Amino acid sequence: MRASAPASSGNLGPGYDVLGLALDLRCTVEATAADRMTVDDGDGPSPLEPGDMLYDVVDAAVGLPMALRVRSDVPRARGLGSSSAVTTAAAAAAARAVGREPDRREVYEIVATVEGHGDNAAPAVWGGLQAVGVDGPRRLEISDRLIPVVGIPDARLSTKQARRVVPTEVTLAAAVRNVARAVLLVEGLRTADPDALGAAAGDEFHESARGPLSPITGELMSAARSAGALHVSWSGAGPTAIALATAETRDDVVAALDRVLRGRGFARALRVDLEGLR
Repeated sequence: MRASAPASSGNLGPGYDVLGLALDLRCTVEATAADRMTVDDGDGPSPLEPGDMLYDVVDAAVGLPMALRVRSDVPRARGLGSSSAVTTAAAAAAARAVGREPDRREVYEIVATVEGHGDNAAPAVWGGLQAVGVDGPRRLEISDRLIPVVGIPDARLSTKQARRVVPTEVTLAAAVRNVARAVLLVEGLRTADPDALGAAAGDEFHESARGPLSPITGELMSAARSAGALHVSWSGAGPTAIALATAETRDDVVAALDRVLRGRGFARALRVDLEGLR
């Protein structure tokens, strides 16, 4: 049986570990009951062991070994939620393989626990713009005038490496500034108001600390902003940059990102995925 889930962009700047946006790149997983847990991502089947995310989500979902076949358009280790997409699809496909239609809340709880990033798990499961609070995720409104544009470098950056440099404490003043940015970001995403989105620019929780790990991400953000993007941020842990453009500025933003990448990656305008798991 088969299931698929979308890519996602976590944080969106000041929404660190809270906001996530589903994007229309997809990961598809086929699951078949088997004697042992394996995964085939195009190079033939390989064994899975406890502690591997795919093993753990399938075990939590059905408690039976599965042979998994993964086909994904989501680049790995680029800040586009590839782990949440594949684990969401795997948990759902495994449930369907035993004759049970997966409950989305159950899939979310499994993926958020095993994979560890609710801001990616929520959009992978439900689609759209999601905010993960203390009581779980909530879908937020996003204007259909906003067009996500991503600049995806060839270089990879692991989430584990990117999280190591994030400070465990910030000053009260920095926290207040980031709360203000996050509030204005949510309003700007709802209304596509350029003033609100402009005031939401910047982040003092993670982006400034991660800058030295991927200088090209900052270059991409500057180029997108100069080309007319209304909001620009790291996508998740990077190195991808995500810009929010309009129909009038989309092509200019894509071209600006391509000029920075100079063949060392690619830029693409995407759509917000409103469906999530399917």
